[in-house]
Amino acid sequence: MIKKRTPFYPYQPFLLRILHGLTGLCLIAAILTAYWTYDTYDGRWGRIPLPSYPDIEGIHGTFGLWTLLIFPAFVIYAFQRGQRRLVQSDTLSQLTSVGKPIWWYSLNRITNTLALLGLTFALFSGKMMGET
Repeated sequence: MIKKRTPFYPYQPFLLRILHGLTGLCLIAAILTAYWTYDTYDGRWGRIPLPSYPDIEGIHGTFGLWTLLIFPAFVIYAFQRGQRRLVQSDTLSQLTSVGKPIWWYSLNRITNTLALLGLTFALFSGKMMGET
C-alpha cells in the first residue's frame, strides 16, 4: 500500500513572508543609514570610522519612506491573518509555564507585538522630524 504524502504548507502565508521580508530589509537599511547619519553629523556618544557622506540623510529618509509605505499593508495583514501570533488575553498568564512550549510561544507573541509597536513609534517619530 502506497501512502500519499500530504503537501507541505509553509509556516507563514506567501504574502506575509513577502511583506515581512521587505519590511525587514528596508528597516535594517534604515537602521544602518541612521547610524551613518549620526556618525556623519553628530557622533557625540561614539564614532566608528565611516566615510563622511553628506547625502546619507537622504538615503536614510528613502529607506524610512519605503518602510513607511510597506508597513501599513504588513500591519493590516498581521492583524487579520496573523492575529494569533500577537499578544492574546491569556498570553501573560501562560508565562508562568517556564520551559514549556506554550511559554516559548507566548514569548514569541510578546516579541512580535513589541516589534510592531516599536516600528510604529519609530516610523511616526521619524516622519515628524524635519530634515534641516
